[in-house]
Amino acid sequence: MSIKRHGISVGVERIGDDDFFLTFKAVGKLTHEDYQRMVPMLESAIAGVEDPDIYAVCDVTELEGWEARAMWDDLKLGIKHGKHFEKIAVVGNSTAQEWLTKIADWFTPADVKFFVTQFDAIVWLKD
Repeated sequence: MSIKRHGISVGVERIGDDDFFLTFKAVGKLTHEDYQRMVPMLESAIAGVEDPDIYAVCDVTELEGWEARAMWDDLKLGIKHGKHFEKIAVVGNSTAQEWLTKIADWFTPADVKFFVTQFDAIVWLKD
């Protein structure tokens, strides 16, 4: 019997007046519905803060891809809130994920870096 896992887990923690620590783990294929759950959580957390600074760790070790509509949702999130992301640490386990992270760094105002361990990613976010 095979069980196909899918989903996201998101955590948002406020540190001080305007710093936010976002944790994101994707399992399986990201869907539009995943973004429908995640984006309101993020927007609710930063509501009322004039210029929030977001530090994110994104675990993609179990990510299998995106639906096309989910890619569009990701682009819209970046356009709307991209200026608030200071650092994005991507935790992965493949060369393709590492290359995609490097490409994302070119097109994102945030500092984006790839890591193999979550510990190293968090240490970098705190620097």
